[in-house]
Amino acid sequence: MSRFYRRGASDSDTDSSEDEVEELKVNKSAKFRDDLDFMAGPEEDEKRVVRAQKDKKFDELKSLIKQNRDAKSNKDLNKLLTGFDTLAKAYDKSKTIFQRQNVTTPRFYIRFLVEIEDYVNKLWEDKEAKAALSKNNTKALSPLRQKLKKYIKDHGLTDLVTDYRANPDEDGYETPEDENEDDDFEEVSDAKAEKSPGRQAERVADSESESDSDDDDSFNWSSEPDTNSSDDEESVTKMEQLRRYFLKKEFREESKDDKKDKRKRVIKVKEVVEEDDDDWTPVSREKSVVHFDPKEEVTHDVMIKKLNEVMSARGKRTTDRNQHVANLQKLLEVAEEKQLGLGISVKISFCIISALFELNAKISDYMEYETFMNTLRTVNTLLDLLITTDRVKLSVTYAEEDENLKDENEEYRIQGSILIAVQRLDGELAKILQNADCHSNDYIEKLKAEKDMCQLIEKAEKYVELRNHLGIFDKHEVCKVYMMRIEHTYYKYQDQNVGEIAKTMDYLCNKIYTLDDEKRLRQRAMLCHVYFLAVHDKWHRARDLLLMSHMQAIVDHSDVDTQILYNRTICQLGLCAFRHGFIREAHQGLSEIQNTQRAKELLAQAVGTRPHEKTAEQEKIDRSRQVPYHMHINVELMECVYLICSMLLEIPHMASCEFEMRRRMLSRSFHYQLKQSEKASLTGPPENTREHVVAASKAMLNGDWKKCKDYIVNEKMNQKVWNLFHNADQVKDMVVRRIQEESLRTYLLTYSTVYSTVSLKKLASLFDLSKKDVHSIISKMIIQEELSATLDEPTDCLIMHRVEPSRLQMLALNLSDKLQTLAENNEQILEPRTGRGGYQGPGSWFPGRNERQGDKQKGSGGFQGERRGGPGGPDGKRGNWGSQGGQQRRHPQKQRAF
Repeated sequence: MSRFYRRGASDSDTDSSEDEVEELKVNKSAKFRDDLDFMAGPEEDEKRVVRAQKDKKFDELKSLIKQNRDAKSNKDLNKLLTGFDTLAKAYDKSKTIFQRQNVTTPRFYIRFLVEIEDYVNKLWEDKEAKAALSKNNTKALSPLRQKLKKYIKDHGLTDLVTDYRANPDEDGYETPEDENEDDDFEEVSDAKAEKSPGRQAERVADSESESDSDDDDSFNWSSEPDTNSSDDEESVTKMEQLRRYFLKKEFREESKDDKKDKRKRVIKVKEVVEEDDDDWTPVSREKSVVHFDPKEEVTHDVMIKKLNEVMSARGKRTTDRNQHVANLQKLLEVAEEKQLGLGISVKISFCIISALFELNAKISDYMEYETFMNTLRTVNTLLDLLITTDRVKLSVTYAEEDENLKDENEEYRIQGSILIAVQRLDGELAKILQNADCHSNDYIEKLKAEKDMCQLIEKAEKYVELRNHLGIFDKHEVCKVYMMRIEHTYYKYQDQNVGEIAKTMDYLCNKIYTLDDEKRLRQRAMLCHVYFLAVHDKWHRARDLLLMSHMQAIVDHSDVDTQILYNRTICQLGLCAFRHGFIREAHQGLSEIQNTQRAKELLAQAVGTRPHEKTAEQEKIDRSRQVPYHMHINVELMECVYLICSMLLEIPHMASCEFEMRRRMLSRSFHYQLKQSEKASLTGPPENTREHVVAASKAMLNGDWKKCKDYIVNEKMNQKVWNLFHNADQVKDMVVRRIQEESLRTYLLTYSTVYSTVSLKKLASLFDLSKKDVHSIISKMIIQEELSATLDEPTDCLIMHRVEPSRLQMLALNLSDKLQTLAENNEQILEPRTGRGGYQGPGSWFPGRNERQGDKQKGSGGFQGERRGGPGGPDGKRGNWGSQGGQQRRHPQKQRAF
């Protein structure tokens, strides 16, 4: 028997285990099998199916169409646009093959084009659906619509699309290409049909018929007569035993799996026999809802026992949390149906609220929005029940033994706190907003829940005021309720009813000031109060309240959340000072945040950009502290206000300190922006707010206030900065006025060495100010000794006094400053080695040598005398060397300059 035909015979024996596979599977143990081929014969070769090139192209197009349909069902237009381009390229490559085999355009391809065109046109006309799309999908909709129209027109598919629209395919209709695909997978469907439930006899009959057909197929491949089959079988059995010896582990594993499958099959057959139904019955591992015995009367004791039974499964790993909530809701329905009283209903409702909070396995995970709304409704219902009746007391001070759930003659006492539930629900809303996409419509939809949350907090406050005299609340819980309402109010600007809201804010803050024994809530309430006053332009009151609280001294020892609130309050206070025209106070408040270059991080509006400095746990904590997007302070607005304040303060200061070598800088970041603009080789028109302020600063330094005003107040700056203020017109007028005044001061300080007299009328016309205002500004400058000049009233002029140093004097002053700096640097270098006594000779480099030698050597070599100025000896020098130094070292501290 030849080796080739032996392969065919072995294939027919083992072909029943693996039926009809399209692709050729590569056997990794082929080399080892060939080595054993002389003993056991070759292993089976997998069946290989040769397919036409047309069918391959059809499969490729269908797979791409399926991907595009998935993208359409997911409403991912960006992915659909990319997939359509890929499909069009694949179809263009397949055209040559279709033309070679005389195949027309496939009908399934035309069907797909019609589906996509209808979907895009419907979406384009529906304005509400377009508005609900994300930013990327909105951008992809228009190109997809244009490409689809152009593709159908350019490729001559218009007639085919029109014909298809006239005679569309019905639902469930299969084109010939689809039928071919179904024929390819007919065998797989037959295998699935074997697994479908039915009568056992039918399955046995099918298996026998299949085995017979397999045997017939295997005999068709054999070329040897039947007389040689016995010899082949004997050789195969011997070699098969040897083969099984080497593969015994694999056979053992298969046997275990077979046993498991048999067990599963037996169970399924039993289920089918019991129900006498041809359909499958889904078997779930979840426990069904706990039911009561219909013969047993549902009383208080039975309900309490059943509630304890359900609650005993709480927290276990095998407990389905959703099923646990369903069980409690079923108990609540039964309790209300049987009218078991308020005690049982309130107890079960509170258990449902706790179970809803525990649907998340981790506390750090945020709650689903639907679950949050369900919990909100449940808490709201329970709170309404507690407000309407005074016979139920819910408090954490009660123990489980002290609870009264069934005695109607006494007040119902239940362990728990509805205020803690409201507080936790507020925290869940904050986490939901933190994890939502702030630039999508989803965030707006979720933000609507804040209105319901505020109403719930007000209702909780009403409940506290009604039941506070009963002593069932803890002070900390009551303060938390007031604090929650403050935190939902302090950052909102109100145009109407400002007086009533201000009274409410004062009332809530005073409650916390009175009740809170800890410092934390009191500090946060005071900061929120200052923030509220600053938002509503109560500058003086907000400043006084912040200064009286001494928060600047104790904020470093507070927790991180309080420090974040302090930073937000300081920034808002600075913006309030700017709106009122207090430029120096605004600059002082905003500089604490802007000079750090980490404004967003300090305001909890972004996570730090240096993740390598933090662990994963620290970064997770930082993300949990982030402020929701609707509470953010506009950082770009804050930076622009800070730079404008720096310009109004720094430019006159630069003009007054023109001749000083080391002038004091008021704003380092502002000077940095000026230096960066000076380094630029080509300066174009300003684009962002920084460049506008820098260009305005240069114009102010030259005394051109009109150009400076045009850079600060224009349409682009109105959109980015000024329109964000609620009193934009007043703020712009104030800024223009300050620009005129500071430009006048800069002009006088810059050109005071050039002019001997200046007419006040000329200054008034030059800077568009009244003569009275010019006179007032110049008088202030003369009083503060910023300007050396006098006002001559008869001539109405300003007479300059030239007290500026000459060129030679300037060089001499600069030289003396540099020499003084050099001397100080030398002393700083020597002091770490020699101590505070200065340089003491060559022996001072070796401390042990001075101790071994006598006092004579200690005294010698010491440089004595004044460190700055003044003769130190009889020869007029600053210091003496030799024995005289030892006498002067008795009192070295008297001669030190510091």
